[in-house]
Amino acid sequence: MAVNNLLDTSTVSLSDIIGNGKIYKVPSYQRDYSWKLDHWEDLWADIQAILDGERVHYMGSIVLQNKGEKNYSVIDGQQRLATLTLIVLAIIKVIQNLADRNIDKANNEERIKLLKTKFLGDRDPGSLTYSAKLELNENNNNFFQSHLLVFRPPINEKTLRDSDKLLWEAYKFFLLRLTEYFATTENGEQITNFLNKQIAEKLKFIQIVVDDELSAYTVFETLNYRGERLTVSDLLKNFLFSLATQSDLVHIKDKWKRTVDTIGLDMFPVFLRHYWISKNRLTSEKHLFKSLKETVQNSPQVIELLDELERNAQLYNALTSSSDKIWIGQREIIKRIKEMELFKEKQALPILLTSYNNLSTEEFAKVLRVITVITFRYTIIGGLHTNLKEEVYNKAAIKITNKELTTASSIAKEVKALYTSDKDFKNDFSTTIISTKRQKRLIRYILFEIENQLSHLDSSFEDNPATIEHILPENAGEEWAASFPPSIQDSFVYRLGNYALLEDDKNRECATKSFNA
Repeated sequence: MAVNNLLDTSTVSLSDIIGNGKIYKVPSYQRDYSWKLDHWEDLWADIQAILDGERVHYMGSIVLQNKGEKNYSVIDGQQRLATLTLIVLAIIKVIQNLADRNIDKANNEERIKLLKTKFLGDRDPGSLTYSAKLELNENNNNFFQSHLLVFRPPINEKTLRDSDKLLWEAYKFFLLRLTEYFATTENGEQITNFLNKQIAEKLKFIQIVVDDELSAYTVFETLNYRGERLTVSDLLKNFLFSLATQSDLVHIKDKWKRTVDTIGLDMFPVFLRHYWISKNRLTSEKHLFKSLKETVQNSPQVIELLDELERNAQLYNALTSSSDKIWIGQREIIKRIKEMELFKEKQALPILLTSYNNLSTEEFAKVLRVITVITFRYTIIGGLHTNLKEEVYNKAAIKITNKELTTASSIAKEVKALYTSDKDFKNDFSTTIISTKRQKRLIRYILFEIENQLSHLDSSFEDNPATIEHILPENAGEEWAASFPPSIQDSFVYRLGNYALLEDDKNRECATKSFNA
């Protein structure tokens, strides 16, 4: 969609933003306050750059939607606006501390009153109600208004929600920095000018104002194309909620929260992409939002998507956890998912999602075995490029979703290109290097699988007490030099063929003895 509803694009200062009675509201569906120590330190460094003589300092862009009557929705920039407001509060507190000590009390109290009116808000002359210049989202606004803006500390910091705790910690961080900075002055005028003439005038923003939400999110996406500030989760959440009708919004918000709570916010973009490419052509995370936006265009479609995401979230977790209750009694599946965990296999999750949803449990278990065998041969031993694997799995997943592949055998044929030939596998296996320093569990798995195959047993590599013996020791003595000169030892010591399983006492007895000892 073209951005054709821009009302204004301009360079503005903090004074310009908060002036002329403007009110800024963070939409209820926007993410909570999330800035942490690194962000606060970066902002403090920006402020110090101004103090060191920098004429102006650019703070990036903010995207606003004009709601009329000097009211604006903050589409992008809420973290910066909230944090700058906390700095204003901290500066006012420093001046208040002077007044409390009877230092130029009357003038400092007048300064505080004027700063509050300019930067924080004031009483409406008609209704006489207090109107804050900035309102945060529904999760943070109560603490912001009832504690921070009125300088009332929380009764118990430990009981605060995480995002409110971050707001409080940010305020304390800047209060400490400002207290230290002004430790040698008791001049309220100087401190006031620090805010009014330095921060408020020299911090510059690119302000983009649009008149409808879809235009705002298009700008929002473009500005964050490189993923520097906002994640796919943020973009999708904002976009989906903007499409929701008022009657659907509460229901949609609940579905979103349940899904994110199930998956975890950090993992949500990965899950979302894997779900999407289990049904649609391969796309990168960077282009995922664009693909979704082209498909989902109204409130019923939002509900349909979130229904699917919610339904698949628990399954996705189960596919990455062999201990999930969904697998109780499924011994073969548990074994294979343990292998997936051990191999750190993620690219097969889309094909496994759609296989579970479209095949019988028996056929799904067979597909899972095919995937783990391919992963071991192609990735663990072959070390081959993963791009081809993702492409092949994606094409197969779409065919499973469309009912073109309905059995494990047909799926195995579809992904056959990934199955390393026996000849190549043997050659790779004979020279594969896996270090016991980093991947001891993987080595134990391989050795026990060989042992089980040869002895027709079913010993668990996790439960059996046998230890790994290096035939050529990691720290080989001189007695090994004739057969393995020191210059070539490193190329042999971590080969799979150099490992053997031994009881712990026998392992200690062998120590670094030569092979013939």
